[in-house]
Amino acid sequence: MTNWHDPIVIYKDFLALIKLGHAVGGLYIWETVLSMGFELDVLRGKRPYRWTIWLYLGTRYTALLGFILYFIDKDSSRVPCQPFMVAGFALPYASWAFASLIIVLRVIAVWDRNIFVSLLALGLWLVGLALNIYSLAMMKGTYLPTLGSCITLHLRRCLVNAVATLVADIILLIIMLIGLLRHAQRSSAGIWSLLYQQCIMWIALAALAEVPIVVFLILDLNDAWNIMFGEVAIAVLSISAARMYRSLCQYGSFTEYVSTERPKVPPGTPMSYPENRITNVSGRIRFAAATQSNGTGTTSEAPVSMPADHVQSEFAPSVLNPKLVYEDTKEKVRYEMA
Repeated sequence: MTNWHDPIVIYKDFLALIKLGHAVGGLYIWETVLSMGFELDVLRGKRPYRWTIWLYLGTRYTALLGFILYFIDKDSSRVPCQPFMVAGFALPYASWAFASLIIVLRVIAVWDRNIFVSLLALGLWLVGLALNIYSLAMMKGTYLPTLGSCITLHLRRCLVNAVATLVADIILLIIMLIGLLRHAQRSSAGIWSLLYQQCIMWIALAALAEVPIVVFLILDLNDAWNIMFGEVAIAVLSISAARMYRSLCQYGSFTEYVSTERPKVPPGTPMSYPENRITNVSGRIRFAAATQSNGTGTTSEAPVSMPADHVQSEFAPSVLNPKLVYEDTKEKVRYEMA
C-alpha cells in the first residue's frame, strides 16, 4: 500500500501537480486568446454593450491572472511564497464569484425578480464569498527546495469552503432549473430552450469540476492531492461560464426586453400605448408560430425563418392581446406573433 505521506511520494505528487497546472494553464490561455474577439467587438461597438460584460470579463481575466501568477509562483525561487500563494488563490476565487454572480442574475431573471428567490440566491452567493475569504486567511505557503517552487500547506482546512461552494452552486442551478420548468410551455423552442440546455450543462460541469476537489479533501491523502484538481476546476468553470455567456449574447441581438404580460388595469379603463420599434436585429429570425397576411388572405404556419434585413419589427400592444408584428419588407408579407 502506498504511503501517501512519504517524502518521496509527496515530492512526486507535487511534481505531477505542477505539470498538470502548467498544462491546464496553457489550455486556458489558448482558449482566452481564441475567444478574445468577442470583447474586442464590444469595445469597437460591433456588438451591443451590456453591463453584464463586466462579469464576463471578471470571470475570464481573474482566472487568467491567476494562472499567470501560478506560473511565476511555481517556476521561480525568488518570489515571496505567502503573498503569491494568497494572490494565486484569491484570483481564482474571484473568477468563481463572477461566474456564480452570472448564475444569480439568471436565477433572478428566470423567477421574474421574485423577492424571496432573489434574496435566497444572493444569500448563497454571499455565503460562498465569505467562506472563500475565510479560507484565504487560513492558508499557509512555504518554499520547497527540492521542487524549486512554493507549495501550499494544510489545505484540509478548506474542506468546509469546498463543500459549501459545491452545494451553493448546485442549489443555485436547481433553483434556476425549477424556474425554467415553470415556463414549460416556452421551453421547447427559442431562448428558453437555450437557457434550459445551459442549465443542465452547467449542473453537470459544476459537479465534474468541484466534486473531485471535495472527494480528495475528504480523503486527505497529502497536500498535493488536496489541491490536485483545483486548477482544472477553475479552468472548466471559467471557460464554461464564458462560453455560455457568449452563446446567450449571440443567440439574438434584440437589445431590449419586451414583456408580453397583460397590463393590470381596472375594467373599462381606456388604454393607449406608443409603438415601440426594435431596430437592432441581425442574422436570421425564426418564429415558432405566426399568422401570415399578404393583403389577399391570412394563413397560419410554423416555423417561419427569414433574413433579419428583410424584417421590420414593432411592438403592437393592446389590453387583450399584446403581440409582436414583423413585416417582411422584401416579400411584402406581414407576420403577427401573439
